[in-house]
Amino acid sequence: MAFDDNPYFCYLWEERLRKDLTNDFADIEGSHMASGGNFWVATATQDESTKTVGIIGLQRRSESVGENGIKSLFLTTNPKKKQALAFYAALGYTKVDELMRFWENPQYFEADKFVKQL
Repeated sequence: MAFDDNPYFCYLWEERLRKDLTNDFADIEGSHMASGGNFWVATATQDESTKTVGIIGLQRRSESVGENGIKSLFLTTNPKKKQALAFYAALGYTKVDELMRFWENPQYFEADKFVKQL
């Protein structure tokens, strides 16, 4: 799995995936749902065949208004993923000018942030 041509950054992605699979994804209920968050799986069906096309982990940030106490959602994606950018916009999410990074040391992988008020 390579998200970058640089071997060091490929290593960062592989370590991130390894950590997620052994921690968060190994106990989805404990890591996402117990704290008031959730875990959604996006699927698409074509020709009677269903496949997973995305996953979203929701993390509760506060006890606010809205269904299940959620008043807004934000999503991040790689700015190069044009289909994801269009998909989020079509769902009513608005791109905001906030610099997001998956790593701060080293500073790497900037992500676009989209917000939707519920």
